[in-house]
Amino acid sequence: MINSDFELMVHEYFDISDRKTRKSLLALDESDQDSILMSLTSKLYDNIVDKIDDIDFGDLPKTKGDITALPNYDKITGCIDIIEGILKQYKEKTDPIDTINNALGNLKLRRDLFTRAYKFNVELPMVVYNTIGLAIIGSLSLMIATVIEFVKTPNNEGFSIALDKVSLVKTKESLLFDNLAKFNEACKAGQIDNSLDPLIRSRVKNLTGLEVGIVAGAVAIIGILFNILPIIRELVFFFYLSKTRASEYFDLQADLLEMNANLLRTNTNIETQDDRSKVIKRQLTIAGFFRDIANKLCITNKRAEVNATKAIVGINKKMKIDDVVDTMPDSAAASLF
Repeated sequence: MINSDFELMVHEYFDISDRKTRKSLLALDESDQDSILMSLTSKLYDNIVDKIDDIDFGDLPKTKGDITALPNYDKITGCIDIIEGILKQYKEKTDPIDTINNALGNLKLRRDLFTRAYKFNVELPMVVYNTIGLAIIGSLSLMIATVIEFVKTPNNEGFSIALDKVSLVKTKESLLFDNLAKFNEACKAGQIDNSLDPLIRSRVKNLTGLEVGIVAGAVAIIGILFNILPIIRELVFFFYLSKTRASEYFDLQADLLEMNANLLRTNTNIETQDDRSKVIKRQLTIAGFFRDIANKLCITNKRAEVNATKAIVGINKKMKIDDVVDTMPDSAAASLF
């Protein structure tokens, strides 16, 4: 008898128009259903981790699961505050920056979970931590690049920070924001904790070649298969194809913070015109750097998003039973004769 989770997995991932696949899956007993479930999860997981080593996560791995230990953590929170203030100033909904801030909060809230993963060298939770951390950094910088403008003010008074409302709408629909929103929902539903905690408790190094029983049953594997791997896969493919260094994301954040600091200075009483001229000159330099980095990041991100979507569509073809198992499970073997 096929249980509902297994049936969902069959319809999602298998080519049931193939006679051998259909007959084999229908004949599986519960134990072999679990085995197929694990084999499929391992196959999808291996496809992801093959690309991890080619992604620049910056200092994230060095923090060992504690996002607040990131050297640029204050830069991230500072930029979030600035953008939230700008959105409110323009009377726009704060949904996109809330998505980033909530994801950051969810990593902080699970500091114990992720630090334990590093302590016991459990690979999947570490991949989740690094990938979501980079998605937070990348989505924040993408938002800065696409919706923030440094506008020259009249009478040579320097610059002001403006909001591009058209780009704001497009940014909210991007791959990075979409997957951070899914991550937040999975955290809210308890799916992240329920899927990753059993792996850490069982000291599972990686998913390759494991049996379901080792990781506290099929519930954890179902959570990984449907709630974690789809999110991580899209993000990993995106970062793998973008080839963007973590430092490039922080360059934009640094520009926003420094420009904001300069604006605050020009809005106060600067003692001499010479000092004001120096501040305005510095603003001009920052604006130039910002445009160059922002343009490059927008082009790179758009190309990576398109290519990542194409790549995932290409590997999302329905699988046959022989794609997942090397040896036919006993309960299915008899059905083929």
